Amino acid sequence: MSLATKAFAGFDIDDRHVRIVVTDSSVVTEATATARTALDSWLDIVSLTRADSELQRLNRSFGRTVRVSPALAEQVRHALTAAALTAGAVDPLRTPGTDTYCGIEIDGLSVRLPGWSTVDLDATALAVVVERIAATIARRFACGALVSVSGANSTDTDIAVAGPEPVRGWQISVIDGSAERLVPIASGTTMVTTTGTTTATVAASSPVVAAALSRAAAAGTDA
Repeated sequence: MSLATKAFAGFDIDDRHVRIVVTDSSVVTEATATARTALDSWLDIVSLTRADSELQRLNRSFGRTVRVSPALAEQVRHALTAAALTAGAVDPLRTPGTDTYCGIEIDGLSVRLPGWSTVDLDATALAVVVERIAATIARRFACGALVSVSGANSTDTDIAVAGPEPVRGWQISVIDGSAERLVPIASGTTMVTTTGTTTATVAASSPVVAAALSRAAAAGTDA
């Protein structure tokens, strides 16, 4: 990643590497703390590795209708939007049967999963929170902000940029076939890179759209 910016910082959280870049070096410490707090709160809601996360409690509901927080309900809806957008190729439902995402019922804050199914919201939830963190940093500190989150053992990366752009703009390194090249990304954009059958990078103003199309394309599925 090549960025013409003033300051950056990084940290690891729950096997994810986070990179924060801001155009005002005086706020990098506070911006990083803002990102860490937001990501920690997000993981408390949707993590599959934190046994006490709200998502894990939903996954232990065994077909019962349960009331969830507004934050989790929103993320479930984002996942269903991505599933519909990709004709089920990006499916949050994990089930021993043949049910698809259509089996998830949500009414306000009430959610019911079919049978013994569980859900995994990683495909879309991370892109949404990364976009929000970048926007929050840009607004709170009146600067340009880039937030990048990747898996510790994965090339999958979710990036969002917001606020005033640096002099040369945001330049992101992406894989194009067997080569690597720099591409510009405008503020207000989320870029998601997923490696599966192939490596797919998609940028969009909607983090849900970027995530859904990237995941589907990487799996070799036309959305």
